[in-house]
Amino acid sequence: MSILPNKLLLNILACGMVLTCPLHAGPLAQTATKNGTTTTNSTKQFQDWKTFTAEKNGFSVSLPVEPEHVEQTIEIPKTDLKISYDTYLSEPNEDSVYVISVWNYPSEVDMSKPEVNLQDGFGGMLSALPGSEVLAMKMTKVGGFDALEFLVKNEEIYFQGELILVHNTLYQVFTVYKGGQDMTDNYTHFIDSFKLTDTDKQKVAPKANGRKVRV
Repeated sequence: MSILPNKLLLNILACGMVLTCPLHAGPLAQTATKNGTTTTNSTKQFQDWKTFTAEKNGFSVSLPVEPEHVEQTIEIPKTDLKISYDTYLSEPNEDSVYVISVWNYPSEVDMSKPEVNLQDGFGGMLSALPGSEVLAMKMTKVGGFDALEFLVKNEEIYFQGELILVHNTLYQVFTVYKGGQDMTDNYTHFIDSFKLTDTDKQKVAPKANGRKVRV
């Protein structure tokens, strides 16, 4: 059986992102620690990985197998607004999966405070994973944009990756894997290969009335 059924993983992502719609909660406590050590990746080790480019969503990344693509739209509770999102899942084996999920928020949702927005997004993910332990979390930059790097443990399952905010688009780039395996090289190769290719696509024009949603 897969480490996490894809439907369950998508439900976790959707639940977490809907919970973050207000985007005004207080910041989470940061830690200065980072799991593991960076090692030099062997070219031979990753020669079978392929570069995947999603022109519509403005990114490219190296993945071990061709990803499954899911495109959905969900409603923001108590509003007439919707969020569209695309999720790409690359599952090379039963013990790990690589995920890129791209969330396009409407201009009515205030994304003007990236650090708060990202920490709220992280808080939403944790809310969808009760009982999780935050092993590492810190602010960083990806392609010049604000990002939050994290490592979370939920029982024997680890979630490791980054949330990246590009205008009104939130990228979730992470791995989910079972404990007991050394994922340092694979994770480093995956996360370092992620590139933003057309950030102008994520710009959204503000509405005439300038209304911002506070759900």
